[in-house]
Amino acid sequence: MTGGTERPGPPAVWRQRTQIHFGEGALAEVWRRVRSHRTVLVVDADQPGLAESLPHDGEVIRVDPLAGDLDSAVVLAGQLREFERVVVVGGGAVLDQAALARLFTAAPGTPTRIRLGGPRPGLVHGGPAEPLAGPYPELVAVPTTVGTAAEVSCAATVLVEGRRKLVMHPLLSADTAVLDPVATASLPGPLLREGTLEAMMRMANAYLTIPGRRCPAAAETEARDLLRELAAAGSTGRPAAEVAVLSARTVLGLSMVGRDPFAAKTWFLANELSASAGVRKMAATAAVLPVVWRRIMAGDARLGDRERLRQAWDAVRAGAPGLADDPVRGIRTLAADWGVDAFAGPAPAPADLARAAARAWGGGLPMLAGFTVHELTELYAEVLEAAP
Repeated sequence: MTGGTERPGPPAVWRQRTQIHFGEGALAEVWRRVRSHRTVLVVDADQPGLAESLPHDGEVIRVDPLAGDLDSAVVLAGQLREFERVVVVGGGAVLDQAALARLFTAAPGTPTRIRLGGPRPGLVHGGPAEPLAGPYPELVAVPTTVGTAAEVSCAATVLVEGRRKLVMHPLLSADTAVLDPVATASLPGPLLREGTLEAMMRMANAYLTIPGRRCPAAAETEARDLLRELAAAGSTGRPAAEVAVLSARTVLGLSMVGRDPFAAKTWFLANELSASAGVRKMAATAAVLPVVWRRIMAGDARLGDRERLRQAWDAVRAGAPGLADDPVRGIRTLAADWGVDAFAGPAPAPADLARAAARAWGGGLPMLAGFTVHELTELYAEVLEAAP
């Protein structure tokens, strides 16, 4: 199946709610518009410098990026209810907390839905038809990191009993996103490359499955263009602001029209490894991804299409020449060259990881549907065997 072919199925839906301001001076311009006594500033406690430079005599709330559990989001929602506007400045974890808190002000029953069942199911989905309890604040997001695209995404993660749940709702997307070079100027090189790889893998993994809906040829072309541009950005060390725009396009761009939102099996598999082993999300992803891609190349269509993986990898190699033709060897080399190595150290037993993944994302849920616990155990065993 080649890119651009239309397949039978329901019409594709492309809904966008975020207005993006980007370029030098974007933050100052937006801040002049939104600054008032009815605006609350939510700040990443680990990097308060940028927010503190904004002239603001109103309330400032500091959020710990490592305390992103459901209870902390509920507390934050209570603090936001009296304001007309929330401006959040920080990394992806802080942006997720603010977005969830804003959602909870509009739909106060959502935390109960998220809490039900503990870590099962891993997905909590709300839609535009869900009744909202009342007014909610406008959300302005200023990301200080790259890769997560949390400022434009309608999905956010939250910890419930130590496991990440994925929450999806239109109100999780910010009304305004500000991508200003000043916001990412202090981002260290290793985190910039890690974020670039995260955005690249999000685009690649969405591309790997054959679109289940009508997918315009222009969407296929843009997807491969984005992969090439992200690979080039990571290899040449382009400014973080440019990467931030590319990252946002992996969520909002035409390239996502017709994509299966649950196609990226790597994310769900790496999520459980990250939580169980206590390692960074991208370290877990760097361990899981080569194994998933090896299985795709061996013909496991549940994880992705072999020909589309070749197409995606060709686009990456066009942006980062010198990588191996083989996607599996190539992605290992690329991750290592960019300093995103697979984790090292003790890890849970493969069977325990498999049961956790099946509980959160399997059992009829679309994320890992079709995989038995035994199959997931074998996959995790291969991941852990190949990891340092």
